[in-house]
Amino acid sequence: MLAMLRPLAAAAVSLLFLGVARADGSHVFWEVAGKHNTVYLLGSVHLLHIDDRALPSVTENAYLDAEVLVEELNILEMAGEMLSPDAIKAQVLPEGQSLASIIGPELHAQLKASAKELGLDADFLSRLQPWYVASIVSALRLAKAGFNAQDGVDYQIALRAQRDGKPIVGLETAAQQLGFLASMSMEDQRNFLAATLNESEDGEELREITEAWRNGDLLALEALLKQGAEQMPTFFQRIVVDRNHNWLPRIEQMLADPQQDYLVVTGALHMIGKQGLVELLRDKGYKITRK
Repeated sequence: MLAMLRPLAAAAVSLLFLGVARADGSHVFWEVAGKHNTVYLLGSVHLLHIDDRALPSVTENAYLDAEVLVEELNILEMAGEMLSPDAIKAQVLPEGQSLASIIGPELHAQLKASAKELGLDADFLSRLQPWYVASIVSALRLAKAGFNAQDGVDYQIALRAQRDGKPIVGLETAAQQLGFLASMSMEDQRNFLAATLNESEDGEELREITEAWRNGDLLALEALLKQGAEQMPTFFQRIVVDRNHNWLPRIEQMLADPQQDYLVVTGALHMIGKQGLVELLRDKGYKITRK
């Protein structure tokens, strides 16, 4: 989901340490000690550039040690889940509403111009919710710039787990994830679409996030997190903070497992900050080591 958020950038779609680390050697990666096991926390970027997709050794070691892979959702099953009634409901406007009437003539004209450049049918978009239109536009622009979900951290690791027969557990379903976005007010959705249309078309924002992530620069990532919270506080609360708190009990259950180790992969911005998963777990008294 990270790639879908601005400036959170996977979403949904919704996340930067590929092969290069900061001078202190640290990544967006932590080990959490359970009583009898280890839970690895990997902050990811959901879309990576096709020329920049190799994963670092710290990911390799955690993957090999973990018996179970945990991601925001099982990305390999997402296509099928997107066709469920609840998922479709989250993408489509209520009966009697149109995109043009909700976003207004000026923004609609801007959208039509962008849609034409991307080869999108404006009539196809007319019944979709603004947040979903924004995600489509963002995904197509990023694809043109060379960024692809199949090159992203989550997909690469999930595909390997599938080949190896390693269990993949989702912290939520696609319908739940889409529901968080669809529950935004129409004003927030309109603002989200406007911000998306005003972004650069060459993926500059995602390149900035990727560079910070690649360098393990938590200060830069936290600055982006703060920017997102200030620009759209309700959106940020719902998409980042609330979901972190929803996931916390699940991760604590993993830490209570007497036998299995887990690799938990979520968007990098879910890991950082006072309301990030790392600090929430630290507040619970768990021993956490950054690698």
